[in-house]
Amino acid sequence: MKQPQRHISRPLASGPWPLVPGPWPLALSLLVFGASMRPLTAAAAAWGVAQGLQVFVVDAANRFDPYQLAREGRKRGLSPDQVLSRVQVARAFTCHQLVQLVQEGLPAALAGVERALVIILGPCSLFYDEQVPITERRRLFRTLVGALAGIKQRAALWFLQPELPPQVANQHFGRLLARLADQVIRVEDSQSVVPPRQLSPRPARRVAVP
Repeated sequence: MKQPQRHISRPLASGPWPLVPGPWPLALSLLVFGASMRPLTAAAAAWGVAQGLQVFVVDAANRFDPYQLAREGRKRGLSPDQVLSRVQVARAFTCHQLVQLVQEGLPAALAGVERALVIILGPCSLFYDEQVPITERRRLFRTLVGALAGIKQRAALWFLQPELPPQVANQHFGRLLARLADQVIRVEDSQSVVPPRQLSPRPARRVAVP
């Protein structure tokens, strides 16, 4: 029987990858939204490399930082060449490009790869582009979710969604995406360092998804 989806709220801690405090099911699909997705993306990708995974990052928020990735790799004793050679990055600048990447580019890249982590940075961001009619955006997003469901069968799938501008009209794309996630986490800014022992699973509680 499928485990119920867990909703957790956590402060942002400094550290290599604060959302993964220990052994983590590599088949897990995860939706993280909130603050500071740029450093968390680099940390997550470096963590994946340290686990021996091939990592694929689809950057739909124009926030991926390869220099930060190299720094995160060094925290794990990995050279920049080791990290960068195992992380493939593709960027999308429109919702149409993102759908095409997930439908065509990712399945081709995953062919023959046994253990992979796919990180989608800003999976909802491009669908708030008001230059594209809302009916078209909704249709494309449904297509995206269907394609991602197929990717989920082949790799660990993590969605990292930055906060959206306050003036954006919420079309609840995040709620649709959350149906694919085994766990949903909201990250909040914090200046304090949270020790790893405090990041162990907490009782689930529902949080709002943008």
